[in-house]
Amino acid sequence: MKLHSTLVEQLITLFEVNSGWREQSKLRQALTNFDVTLYTQENGNQTLVSTKEMDTKLRERKEK
Repeated sequence: MKLHSTLVEQLITLFEVNSGWREQSKLRQALTNFDVTLYTQENGNQTLVSTKEMDTKLRERKEK
């Protein structure tokens, strides 16, 4: 199982924005609140993606 490239970018931003606080408390809280979903591609590969992004894409697909 892999991390989707957009999830990697979101995690990097999360670390950049929330690190540096005493005992990394803000980073710990942000990681605790970050929600991921397992996505199975048509070829059978499983990838972790941001739940928020997945919901957005599914909503956009339904609107078409």
